[in-house]
Amino acid sequence: MFAVQIVLGILFLAFGLVILFFASEGEARPFMALFSVIWTASCLAIIFNAVRALRLVRKGRIQVAEMEETERQDSRDFARKLRELEALRAEGILTQAEYENKRAQIMGERW
Repeated sequence: MFAVQIVLGILFLAFGLVILFFASEGEARPFMALFSVIWTASCLAIIFNAVRALRLVRKGRIQVAEMEETERQDSRDFARKLRELEALRAEGILTQAEYENKRAQIMGERW
């Protein structure tokens, strides 16, 4: 992920420099110079931040956690459980007290 940011930052930096040298003529030159300074600073900030983050990850100071599939499903299951519970109450299978009790239990789960 960070390597991609570094590569894209370098490509954007090169793009900005090419635009500065070839597209800025006449009245547009001062605007392009200002734009180029902002563009270059932004690209360098992206590259610097990605390099710094990559070093921290490699040293083990920060960990990049990926969301497991079960965690993704749990968030979808949460909404599904509430819809099913509402359907059971609407059909008269659950009383209002049972519905509220079970809903409070579902809402108390981590999601």
